[in-house]
Amino acid sequence: MTADAKQSASGQQEPWDDTREWIARAQARGELRVISGANWQHEIGEIAEMLDHNEGSPAVLFDNIPGYPAGRRVIVNCSGNPARQAITLNLPDSEGNHDGLFKFWRGVLDGLEPIPPVEVTTGPVFENILEGDDIDLEAFPVPIWHPQDGGRFIGTSSLNILKDPESSWVNVGTYRNHVFGKDEMGVFISPGKHGKLIRETYFDKGEPCPIVVVVGANPLLFMAACAEGIPYGTDEFAWAGGVRGKAIEVVRGKHTGIPFPATAEIAIEGFMYPGDLHEEGPYGEWMGYYASGESISPIIHVKAIYHRNDPILMGCPQGKPPHEDNKFLAYLKSAMIETQLKAAGVPKVTGVWCPPEAGNRMMTVVAVDQAYAGHATQALLVGSQTGTSAYAGRIAIVVDPDIDITSLQDVMWAVMTRCDPARDVTIINRAWSGPLDPAIHPDERGFNSRLLIDATIPWEWRERFADPVVTADMSKATKEQWGWILDPASRDPRS
Repeated sequence: MTADAKQSASGQQEPWDDTREWIARAQARGELRVISGANWQHEIGEIAEMLDHNEGSPAVLFDNIPGYPAGRRVIVNCSGNPARQAITLNLPDSEGNHDGLFKFWRGVLDGLEPIPPVEVTTGPVFENILEGDDIDLEAFPVPIWHPQDGGRFIGTSSLNILKDPESSWVNVGTYRNHVFGKDEMGVFISPGKHGKLIRETYFDKGEPCPIVVVVGANPLLFMAACAEGIPYGTDEFAWAGGVRGKAIEVVRGKHTGIPFPATAEIAIEGFMYPGDLHEEGPYGEWMGYYASGESISPIIHVKAIYHRNDPILMGCPQGKPPHEDNKFLAYLKSAMIETQLKAAGVPKVTGVWCPPEAGNRMMTVVAVDQAYAGHATQALLVGSQTGTSAYAGRIAIVVDPDIDITSLQDVMWAVMTRCDPARDVTIINRAWSGPLDPAIHPDERGFNSRLLIDATIPWEWRERFADPVVTADMSKATKEQWGWILDPASRDPRS
């Protein structure tokens, strides 16, 4: 089946082509608010944090930011709820829910066929080209996202695009970008990430590393850039093309030759040089702490800025989970881990969930329909170390299919009643982590341990295990008949 046929079969609408069309669709569905007059010094960051931690909050487009011309805007919380994720994925409104998103990602990732990007000669991103003395990163209303941040971070939902010097591979990752001055900024990349491996390849040869940083990307490409577990050597533009069923149009930077989206709002082109470093941070990172303090980062020397008229800067500030990227990655990463488990030969996996409350990385819950002795342990070990789950995990839990893996209440019930610590808890050491983990001593970061919890009914005496008071089927049947009571605005269907 071709990627186009898959998308058609999934019920997708015609894909939107740029951020502005996405905004129009979100606005038409009542999913966007325009806020005028919020300042960049603290108000935009405070509002973004509030949106992250209140269910049902809208996407917000900030305009008329004091000190900047009207039209120089900032957008946040684009895919922070299922309804807007459906817009991003070109799904009908009826699929903008828990079940619809799981169905979409499971269907798309099952044999995904990447569609390579199509190069075009020009695009809206070239409406303004700034070089030489005209370069000014401070001409954009970059917020201070958190009170103790070390400055203005222009890249929080950025596409950091690097090309492997030894092949045709183009990698797209989301890393933080700190503005150092009008024509200089940083890029913080944790160890083991593909972008850092590429950069080190240049630096090991004593060569400058070219880069393009897009800070006004469309929300689908931001999803692709965040999607840990896309195989090494895979072009995220091609991967995103496969997801949407239509190729991404790209143009090339004048100075680096690196491709970037033709419809990008803002693209920054430059070079990093071996040994050319700058103090970077602190920044309120994804676990909710200023864990890295001030670090040393290579400097991106900007050679050109390309931007559309009235450019829109996209932001996704991290902080205490859950934040926007946790909410959309919950579905994508869970589906990716499930696919990787099955590819590794683990049978009868009935579901995977990466809770947004755990920042998507720190907890992986796997449900398996046990078929043999050791099956739960197999699912637990593999599930904690797939390409998508390996980085910065903390806890992995395996449960039976009757547990609602998306409910922490249900998962903890399984842990409390089916797990005996002496029998069912394992700790593995020296797993892959990074410099942002506050639970690890600052001098020892890079490794961490993992808590593996088998919360399944014990295989050896499963037939003698106590019967639950309420089964999943009983709860489902009750909700189907009486769930209307939970909605204060609903009418009694029996009348």
